[in-house]
Amino acid sequence: MDVEKLVQEAKKGNDEAFELLISSVRNKLYRTAYSYVRNEQDALDIYQETIYKAYTSLKTLKKPVSFQSWIIKILVFKSIDFIRKESRHFTTDDEKIFAELISKESADYIAHSMDLSEAFKFLDPKYKTIILLRYYHDLSIREIANIMNYPEGTVKSHLNRAQKELRPILKEGYFYE
Repeated sequence: MDVEKLVQEAKKGNDEAFELLISSVRNKLYRTAYSYVRNEQDALDIYQETIYKAYTSLKTLKKPVSFQSWIIKILVFKSIDFIRKESRHFTTDDEKIFAELISKESADYIAHSMDLSEAFKFLDPKYKTIILLRYYHDLSIREIANIMNYPEGTVKSHLNRAQKELRPILKEGYFYE
């Protein structure tokens, strides 16, 4: 069943349809939450809060086809809220976990295993979010703009700045299309 039909069914109260929607994004949601908070229990809490929020507000989703970007937006804001409340900082000290997060779907980008997590330490958190959404979740500029409530031009300029900051640190070609 495609995403649009599953969303329509879930909006009508079909819990199995909602579960199928969640199962299609479950791993990405958890790994993204973990990349923000760097703690398994906190990531699970954010993940669960995201699913609950998505379940209770699914009827507000206007474009069923954009379910994935909609739920990622919820997760990103829940993660940022958590960090603000807990006064924690988004860091990527655990190279193994971060490399695992990236390598699951883009191993070619890290062919020589450059310390991507070290490079991320130097990035502004909004740049980190844009890089994760663009290259890990493979979202378009428009989808990222919707998630972050930025104009598309701002997303493009932030992405460009992040790439420029990463360029001297990483070997050429990792994030460039």
